[in-house]
Amino acid sequence: MLLKLKTIKNFNPIAIVSIFSSSNNIIINVSDISNKTICVGSGGLLGIKGAKRSTSYAGQAISALVGKKLLTLGIQYVYVKIKGFGHGRYSSLKGLSHTGIKILSILDSTPTPFNGCKAPKKRRM
Repeated sequence: MLLKLKTIKNFNPIAIVSIFSSSNNIIINVSDISNKTICVGSGGLLGIKGAKRSTSYAGQAISALVGKKLLTLGIQYVYVKIKGFGHGRYSSLKGLSHTGIKILSILDSTPTPFNGCKAPKKRRM
C-alpha cells in the first residue's frame, strides 16, 4: 500500500515582514513573496492599551509573537521593511532575530519630504 503525501504547491520558506511604527502603535504584517498576508501582529493583539503600544517593549513582544508564529509555519528566512518614526523600530528587529528567524535584508521605506508643501502665509496682527 502506497501512501500519497500531500505537498504544498508554491510553498516558499521566505517571507516579507513589514513593520509600521507610528507614534501610537506598532503593526507588523507578514506576507509571502506574492503579497498574500500570512499573519499580523499589533500592540492591541497583546492586550497593551494606550500609549504603551508604541514603546520599545511592545515592539519586541509583538515581533517575538509573530516570529514564533512564523517558525510554526516553517518560515525561517525573512526580508524586513520598516516604515515610520516610532520608538519600537529597532527593538522589533531585535525581537524578531531572538526567535531564531534569519533576516536576509532590512529596507527602510520611511517617507521623507524633500521640500514638502508650501508653508501657510504668516499671520498679520
